[in-house]
Amino acid sequence: MRINLGDVTLWFDVSGPSVVPQGSTAAERPTLVAVHGGPGLDHVNLKAELEPLTASVQVLYYDQRGHGRSDRGAPEDWNLRTWASDLRRLCDALGLLKPVVLGSSFGGHVALAYAGLYPGHPGGIILANSTGGRSDHQRSIEVFRRLGGDEAAAAAEREFANPSDDSLAEFRRVCLPLYSGKPDTPEELRQRRSRSIETRDVNRHYFRDASRLDPWSLLGMIECPVLILAGEDDPVCPLPVAESLASQLPAGSTRLLRLPGARHTTFRDRPDIAFPAVEKFARRIANGVWPAC
Repeated sequence: MRINLGDVTLWFDVSGPSVVPQGSTAAERPTLVAVHGGPGLDHVNLKAELEPLTASVQVLYYDQRGHGRSDRGAPEDWNLRTWASDLRRLCDALGLLKPVVLGSSFGGHVALAYAGLYPGHPGGIILANSTGGRSDHQRSIEVFRRLGGDEAAAAAEREFANPSDDSLAEFRRVCLPLYSGKPDTPEELRQRRSRSIETRDVNRHYFRDASRLDPWSLLGMIECPVLILAGEDDPVCPLPVAESLASQLPAGSTRLLRLPGARHTTFRDRPDIAFPAVEKFARRIANGVWPAC
């Protein structure tokens, strides 16, 4: 499905019903808006990861501007301010009031920027395997070393220090399998890549834009409850950075959930913790329970 926001048309999809039979009546279920990672990836693989959530909540997926099946738009609009604005306008166009927004990995940067730029709009945000825009390359290198030895640490250091096509290829070969405690087989990885639309020029443009917005600069504006799901072994978003983020958000409405044994694929590595936490958070927001954590 597609929806026109005026200057751009976004592709979206919905999994799970919003209303279900309950005895002699019907009950509404919370709707969760899922923001995919990247930049330069689409929503497809996130949809596969979050599928178990549809047993309890409705999940809305969309491809952000410049990604997947949505309009490309102009390169000058491939930035956090525009993506955050698109998220707000998408929810308004679909009639979603006080939405619960889950940002996965880079999607967490967008979700955090949205919550800071439009503080009265979200009902709550969930940052899954995301530090909301901050990185710590040295800590990441050390986690890669712990998970994959000196070869992985060296590959990560090269990619962080002087990125190139060669360094990216080596990083993907050596480090990408370390993103999960339950890595894909080569065939599964091939399938994941083949079913996803990748827009590398969006990625390159974003990371070369020296003026890009730092969502952490907006933390003081955030009013809604925040749930942070942080893998204790995440090499991309090291736990100490997630802890620092949580410490700068309002203590009464922020919850940091540390997931033992989880890496960057939170829902794959610890579904027993991650899914119940998201369901509980979404339901409490939907029911108007405050604080929600």
